[in-house]
Amino acid sequence: MFHYLMYVSYAVTPLTDAELELLLDTCRKNNELLGVTGMLMYIDGKFIQVLEGERDVINGLYDRIVTDKRHKKISKIIEGKSSKRNFPDWNMGFKSMSGRDFESLAGFNNIEDYFLAHEVDEDSHVTLIFLKLFYNKYFKTMDLIGR
Repeated sequence: MFHYLMYVSYAVTPLTDAELELLLDTCRKNNELLGVTGMLMYIDGKFIQVLEGERDVINGLYDRIVTDKRHKKISKIIEGKSSKRNFPDWNMGFKSMSGRDFESLAGFNNIEDYFLAHEVDEDSHVTLIFLKLFYNKYFKTMDLIGR
C-alpha cells in the first residue's frame, strides 16, 4: 500500500523561473532517493502538490513543507492509502504558467499528454479527478486564450 497526500499553498513571494527550477531539481533528487512520486503545479503564486510513497516519508515531507517559510496558507486537501501510484514514473511532474522552459529539465513529464492519455472515470483515484479538474480550470483555459 502507498500513502498519498494532496495539499495546496501560496508562495510567500512569487517564485522566479530560476527559483522554480532549483526547487524542482532539489525535489526530484530528494524524491528519487526517498521513493516518492507525485506532481507539482504552480500558478500565480499558488501550489498544488500530490505526494505518493511510504506513509512515514510522506508525513515527514509534509511536516517540512508546513514549516517551510516559502509557503503560507497551507491546506491539506486529502490523504489516504492507495494500492497503486497515480504517478509511478514521475519523480515530480511539474507545470508552471511561465512557459515551457522546464521541459528541458531531466524528469519532466508533459501534463497535457498525461491527462489526454488518462481518462477520468468512476474507477479513477480521487487525486487524479481533482488534479484534472484543477488543470482544466486553471491551465487548459489559459491555453485557449493564449498566455
